[in-house]
Amino acid sequence: MGLTNARGIRWFRPAAVLLATLLAGLAPALAEQLPGMGLLSGNVTAPKSVGQLSIYALNTDKNIGYQVFVVDGRYRATNLFPGHYAVTLRGTAGQLNWSLKPQTVKAEIQSGKLARADFKLKDSRIPPTYPGGMTYEGFSDRPDDPPQPVGRIEPYDSVYPPGPGRHIVERICFACHEVSFFSYNVPRTFPTGHTALDKDGWAITVDRMSKGPGLFSAPGKASYWDAKLMAPGEREILIDYLAENFGPQSVPRVVRQESEPRLDPKILDKAEFVEYRVPNTPDFPKRATHTITFNADGTLYTLDRGSRGSVLWIDPTTGAHKDHVDHGGGEGITADRDGTVWYGALRHFDPKTGLLDEYQYKGPEHPRRALALTSIFDSRGDLWSTDLVGGGLQKWDRKTDSLLWWDVPVLRSRPYGITLDHNDKVWIAEWFSGGVTSFDPKTQRFRHYPLTPLAPTNIRRLGADSKNFIWACTWGAPGIDSAALYRLNPDTGEVQEHKLDILYAHPYDAAPDDEDHIWVATDNHILRFDQTTNSWARYPVPTRTDIARLSITGEGTVWFAERGAGQTSGYGAVAVALYPDKDQIKTFAARYSEKSNHGRTVYAYHGPDATMTGTVKLSSATPQNPGAYAAMLSAAGGAQ
Repeated sequence: MGLTNARGIRWFRPAAVLLATLLAGLAPALAEQLPGMGLLSGNVTAPKSVGQLSIYALNTDKNIGYQVFVVDGRYRATNLFPGHYAVTLRGTAGQLNWSLKPQTVKAEIQSGKLARADFKLKDSRIPPTYPGGMTYEGFSDRPDDPPQPVGRIEPYDSVYPPGPGRHIVERICFACHEVSFFSYNVPRTFPTGHTALDKDGWAITVDRMSKGPGLFSAPGKASYWDAKLMAPGEREILIDYLAENFGPQSVPRVVRQESEPRLDPKILDKAEFVEYRVPNTPDFPKRATHTITFNADGTLYTLDRGSRGSVLWIDPTTGAHKDHVDHGGGEGITADRDGTVWYGALRHFDPKTGLLDEYQYKGPEHPRRALALTSIFDSRGDLWSTDLVGGGLQKWDRKTDSLLWWDVPVLRSRPYGITLDHNDKVWIAEWFSGGVTSFDPKTQRFRHYPLTPLAPTNIRRLGADSKNFIWACTWGAPGIDSAALYRLNPDTGEVQEHKLDILYAHPYDAAPDDEDHIWVATDNHILRFDQTTNSWARYPVPTRTDIARLSITGEGTVWFAERGAGQTSGYGAVAVALYPDKDQIKTFAARYSEKSNHGRTVYAYHGPDATMTGTVKLSSATPQNPGAYAAMLSAAGGAQ
């Protein structure tokens, strides 16, 4: 039964290997598998020096991939859909061996049977790689490689020579830009590249960033820039440094990865990722996904943010998927209890009827569209969302089918993520203020809580655990290794900081599960923080990517979209599930827990739902707290 190919990889046809003959301790009993699924296992011979290896098994019939990890020379994948597979031994995302040359064999998975593929790694040379969730093609510094068409990988101190200029870049610019942004002077979609600039060009760029109005500015609102960030004379130092090291004459470079996150083999041995891939096509050439939301029926939706865009439906129990074309765009998407979805700026879509309602504000004093970066339902079924551009907090009232909004009276708030605690108090993450802000719907009061004295720190998402502690991360931070998870006690204002201990981590979301573990989305990793032990578990994801938002089922499955992989490497639209214990998989269906306040499809409101009309629906443009922002700005001395 065993076959050996030219690369020394041995594989077996599964038909003759019944599930009942599995080695003791190698795989769970049949009763612990989902009906109709198969298994895959094997041995891997490789030197320990190559680091943590992974197995990726792609069902080429369904475009569903499985990632498990090689531990003590063996691996095991459970609950595989029957079909034809390409099984690959490869390095691990986020590790130094990610650039290791992969090895692939074909296999067939049958229901109730075990397929086996053994690997022997002969070439253990590891080319250099670079950190982060974005792909940069054509980079290498191996001496035996031919000249590269794009650029090269260099150590951090070579890309960023030490000195006052580097200190300014680390302290300020890395709050929003990943580490290879400046050196990769090739025009590409933000945030992964830019046009090559001379000194005058860098001067214009620095002034645009530091003197406003800048990104996401709105009339009457303070810019995101705090004058205290740059001391007198630092402007000239920064411009000279950028022009000298990243001018038109600079060869495109990326920073070499020189360390890797610590991994626990015992934790990885239990883990399994299931990846639902929707590849690019001529009709959808640039697919990219951002947020996953669960329907009450166990299926899920995400937004394809690509050139055409769609609301993309996926059934994880079968792998079936469907595009609702010309309805995409934006980041956040939230499923309602009736199977309709809310997304974008602000749209309500019924996939069954095709009706699309769009909400806008009317009135000469503040005419604008309703923008919704992130949305979440409260216990009554009202939808709360953030307006990053306008600096607002808005609520769709289910009973009246209309919008209300509040000006967030916090300097440089730039509301981004949103969550609710278990008392229905609203919490927003603030991109540029270095903190979070609460809003009590009963008292109509806002309160700002600083998490860090440094700004900008780019706080994107946040979550509330069962004790109403608020958790958030800083996506960017001074230096290159200071990203952290913060816990806020709203009653006392006390803030605890927990370092991620991952270089260039870029944490995006902090989401609690039903056991009050805090799951954190970072470049190339899903992290789990245990509050009882103050310890981390790190799970490398199936491909190089950044990860925007997490959605967690009642069974503790962590779902996410591989955003960066779609944006910069042509990976397509992808929805991924992390099962921390593959032997405890009870279902592939994805549903929120009734305990969850991070995602909710069960509401206390029992009246009739809003009637969808397929039209634009207008609400008053007058805020519920007129003059509040102006009063705050005046009290702050008119800061801009």
